[in-house]
Amino acid sequence: MTMRSIPPSERPERPQILWITLLLCAAAVPLGWHLAPQISAFFLVVVAIRLAALRWPALLPGIWPLIGLTLIGVANALITYQGWSGQSAGTALFISMLVLKLMELRRKGDLRLVATLIGFLIVVQFLFDQSPLLALYLAAVAFAVVTLLVELNIGLGSRRLRATLGIAARLSLQALPLTLVLFVLFPRLSAPLWSLGLDGGRGMTGMSDSMEPGAISELVLNGELAFRVRFDASPPSAEQLYWRGPVLWETDGRRWTPGSEALPDAGLPHALESASEHLQYEVTLEPTDQRWLFALDLPETVPAEAHLSPDYQLLAREPITSAKRYVVTSALAYRTAPADPARQAAGLQLPPNITPRMRRLVERWRGQTQDDWALVQAALTHFNQEDFHYTLLPPRLGANPTDEFLFETRRGFCEHYANSFVVLMRLAGIPARVVLGYLGGERNRVGGYHMVWQSDAHAWAEVLIAGRGWVRVDPTAAVNPARVDNRGASRMLGASPSVRFTLEQADALARFARTLRLFGDSLDAAWQDWVLGFSIEDQLAVLERLRLGELREYGLVVLMISTGALTLAILVLGSIRERQRVAPLEAAYARFCQRLARIGLARRAQEGPLDYGRRVSRARPDLAPDVARVLEIYLPARYGPAPDPQAAAALSRLLRAFRPRRVAPRAVRPVSPMP
Repeated sequence: MTMRSIPPSERPERPQILWITLLLCAAAVPLGWHLAPQISAFFLVVVAIRLAALRWPALLPGIWPLIGLTLIGVANALITYQGWSGQSAGTALFISMLVLKLMELRRKGDLRLVATLIGFLIVVQFLFDQSPLLALYLAAVAFAVVTLLVELNIGLGSRRLRATLGIAARLSLQALPLTLVLFVLFPRLSAPLWSLGLDGGRGMTGMSDSMEPGAISELVLNGELAFRVRFDASPPSAEQLYWRGPVLWETDGRRWTPGSEALPDAGLPHALESASEHLQYEVTLEPTDQRWLFALDLPETVPAEAHLSPDYQLLAREPITSAKRYVVTSALAYRTAPADPARQAAGLQLPPNITPRMRRLVERWRGQTQDDWALVQAALTHFNQEDFHYTLLPPRLGANPTDEFLFETRRGFCEHYANSFVVLMRLAGIPARVVLGYLGGERNRVGGYHMVWQSDAHAWAEVLIAGRGWVRVDPTAAVNPARVDNRGASRMLGASPSVRFTLEQADALARFARTLRLFGDSLDAAWQDWVLGFSIEDQLAVLERLRLGELREYGLVVLMISTGALTLAILVLGSIRERQRVAPLEAAYARFCQRLARIGLARRAQEGPLDYGRRVSRARPDLAPDVARVLEIYLPARYGPAPDPQAAAALSRLLRAFRPRRVAPRAVRPVSPMP
């Protein structure tokens, strides 16, 4: 179908094409951070052709070039993502096909279709990001889409932009109550849609279940949030904030792994002979795609759908693919039960690269001390008094990193100290293991909680001492502060957040930026708690407060249907009142259309007042002044935010003198309609 065969009133106008193109670009901008560059490049090329075609229509491709572009778009997405599975591949294909639809905007119906698909694209964004700022931005884009649909269906034109915006705002506000009701009452999935593993190829940054030189020092440069913590009482001091994660037993001399397959799970793994300084808190953990649940050393209680491993590590039943909230009680002072024989043996296994000078060092300590704990203190004293340095940029180590670190480079990060200390303890006959987790946390005074970042990643050791059980030892903290080089690090060794930011807070601009960051994170936390984290349990709690706690699946369905019926009734009553208000006005406008129809200028179906008036004025220039006066009265009264109650009477008076002739006066030459 050619453009000449389409009635002029059904053809999209250039401003409308520009509007829909810019709206699609605005809706697609956030996806640029998540899709491959090839997809963005294809999108931009097609948009550039569409915009250039507004000036040079010959640039619009015909049927065969358009088929070629379609094949290129499909192949681009297929090759980029190696198939169709996953949300990234599906989104890439969808946005590639959607942008090609811009080449086929021949009718206003095509504009309506693209506007509707942009609405779907807005929803797709939340598969990748659910931040409040993105939601606010997409809400603005959605409002612009509604405004465009109002313009396409009513046709008020750019001169009546205020009236168009008013109608779009009224429609949006009318949808809010029903949206809120559905948000609270709609039966919820056990996990949000974006956490259902739709894109297995997407990686998540964060802590690993293994450790080797350089692994944690790279993670420390990661500025992403790991989790938030709200304490029921006063939070403990910074040096007590050890957030326990994976426990590592086996090493090949370079890399540590859990190695828990050979260790039994029998017995009471979390039995404590004594515990004090109990503390309860709530953790909101960011997605990790792992089963680890971090808790203060040492957790006592186990959250729902989780268990405590024999190594005192909290583990969820399923990988954490969306933000998860859980409540834990920990004992800051404790004594564990004696370890089982299998774990004692695992804690004494040595790597194959033990050197003679490592043995001589341990033998010297053993000859100078009376018991195991004294030997532990001797090792810490060695790290403190010898020329050991803490640095985020240690020299590269060779085939035997433990020996080279202890006797040659003596420069390293927490993984170097934890690895060397545990190997030395095992060499001395003391069972030891490595623990990964986080140390510290930044206090957000705006939101009243702590923020633990990926940059707070840490590794420490645990040794088995007779009569005391497993005891935490942090060899990194033993380094003399005078030999700490924190260049490039986001935190200083063992320092509290207030010390870490001392230099930044000396500058007023830095303090202001930090306050904004805290406000922003508080907004993210509230958004997570009240919107994204609104779970089935939260829904039931709200129903309890509303005295609707007895409702379950069927009751919720009945309540939703009742609410929908009530909302529909309110809208119908409002529509009836609106019709009663505009009935005289519509009657006058209908007489205007009837008189034009008598002379062969009948209004077409789906033709708005503005388009109709333009067509009549082009066909009969002699009627253009009368048509303009009629529309000047009718449009503000029908679609304006504050209609004139006297408009119907004014329009009726004007129509008394409006008696168009079938043939135009000879002095005025008719203008043929636009092609």
